[in-house]
Amino acid sequence: MEHEWKSVQFELSPHSDTHTLKGVDDIQQLLDDHIIKTQTMLGSPYVKAIELRVKQWEGKLLRLQAILDEWLKCQNTWAYLEPIF
Repeated sequence: MEHEWKSVQFELSPHSDTHTLKGVDDIQQLLDDHIIKTQTMLGSPYVKAIELRVKQWEGKLLRLQAILDEWLKCQNTWAYLEPIF
């Protein structure tokens, strides 16, 4: 799973005097898939040997999901309010 993330890049789209995230659907799909795989691994009785590493990886994925969700929510709110200013 870690290898798949090495090639992931966020794309930015120019917007007025700043940039916005675009095309995050594939990243969100990969993120959701890896969270499910990681949680499935943690439910296995055979995970004991690598449990700490899997838990750390799960923490990173969940943190990325939270950051991405907040970023997109902020970006959408900003785009909605931009015409007012």
